[in-house]
Amino acid sequence: MVRKKWVELYRDAILMSAEELFEQKGYEGTSVDEIASLTGISKTTLYSYFDSKELIWDALVCRYMEKILSDARKAADGEAPFEVRYYTLCFDIAARFEERPVIYRGTLGKISVDTDQEVYRKIYETGEATNEAIADFIRSGIREGYVRKDIDIYPLVMMMWSSISGIILMAKDKEEYLKMRFDISRHEYLKKAFRMLLEGVK
Repeated sequence: MVRKKWVELYRDAILMSAEELFEQKGYEGTSVDEIASLTGISKTTLYSYFDSKELIWDALVCRYMEKILSDARKAADGEAPFEVRYYTLCFDIAARFEERPVIYRGTLGKISVDTDQEVYRKIYETGEATNEAIADFIRSGIREGYVRKDIDIYPLVMMMWSSISGIILMAKDKEEYLKMRFDISRHEYLKKAFRMLLEGVK
């Protein structure tokens, strides 16, 4: 029991160091040596907890996906009207991006389907749970009469996730252009784009 606690503490310390470095330098720009050094351990010790830099990265992606799952469940289980919960979900996800933009982008990238590895099995299960939470959220909108009854729920789940994420990423990458060309802030653009996406489900 004591050993398990120490393992968890070391793993958490490694992940905290890696997260900081990935956000500063990106995945490619960060080395295992740097992660070990920032953690205050040897590279050999680090490898006793994680077999590779890729597994460290994917463990961080998994943790971030769990936060997004929490946001999705809050939207599905909330008591506020569907529209209120929708905008809360959108801006909660936008806030996740602001917290850790590099790791957030990782949740949208290609992820191994090797479910023999614990982290990849957990990523898969978290992704499936998130899809189900968003599906439940959509069903609540149907019950309220806000979302049309004939809508195909699971394709809409994927469309909502990809669209919300795409809107957030583009707003960040094109922030200066939006201000120069349309005299609109990133936050104003997000509100308009999220509203247009919502209109498509009525």
